[in-house]
Amino acid sequence: MEQYTGFFITLLLIFIIVVFSKYIYWWVKSLIVTYYIVVSYYFITVKNRIDKEFEGVLPVPDAYWDQNSGWVDTITNYLFLPLAAILIFIYFKWFTKVQSKKAKILILISLIPSAFLFMFFLFLFSFAYGYRP
Repeated sequence: MEQYTGFFITLLLIFIIVVFSKYIYWWVKSLIVTYYIVVSYYFITVKNRIDKEFEGVLPVPDAYWDQNSGWVDTITNYLFLPLAAILIFIYFKWFTKVQSKKAKILILISLIPSAFLFMFFLFLFSFAYGYRP
């Protein structure tokens, strides 16, 4: 489980974004959290199976890297594409709810660091779990 610390931190940040959003209904939050729990379980189960299949084989064959990288790419899409949609929804709701022009400009400006953080976590996840030397 130690190898999944970064994954759990990413998952925790996603849960914080979803649970504390005032623009998402409670039942939708429940569905989103359930979705991410199922995807997480599936990711860890298959990743452990791939690791176990090639455990003790040295040098690590290309087949392992192909399987592992392909699996991580798939899960990256399952994790980050819905998150992108959630973030766009939250920003849209936030933008349309404020009345002042200054607030709208500040919301648009806040998109820049948010996009960088999103891309950083996406890259970090892909690199940490799917890197192929």
